[in-house]
Amino acid sequence: VSLVGIELLSVEARVVVASVETYLKYAEAIGLTATAAAPA
Repeated sequence: VSLVGIELLSVEARVVVASVETYLKYAEAIGLTATAAAPA
């Protein structure tokens, strides 16, 4: 049971990391477009 729990935790951790990376990529892209569009 503990092994299954550890595997589930590792999978959840991977999902969280992937979500954070995706959010940071979108945030960076939005920030770049916002700063690039501001002067124009």
